[in-house]
Amino acid sequence: MNYLLFTTTRCPKCPAFKELVRAKVPFEGQILDETTEDFGTMTEDHDVSEAPTFIVFEDGEEIFRTSDGGELEDFLEHI
Repeated sequence: MNYLLFTTTRCPKCPAFKELVRAKVPFEGQILDETTEDFGTMTEDHDVSEAPTFIVFEDGEEIFRTSDGGELEDFLEHI
């Protein structure tokens, strides 16, 4: 498994969500924001329209998506 976390520097919920991901997610991933090269293309490719958006992939396929910290914690408890 791996993840992408889409954030923005102006998002009020993003700092806490980033900390949750760093503290609790036991697999590798990437945290992106609008300063990341190809951010616009990546948001389009992954149909991301809000921040934060956390997406988990397994074998290249999306298996989970959320913008809610509680949903993320529930997911992590069941993997």
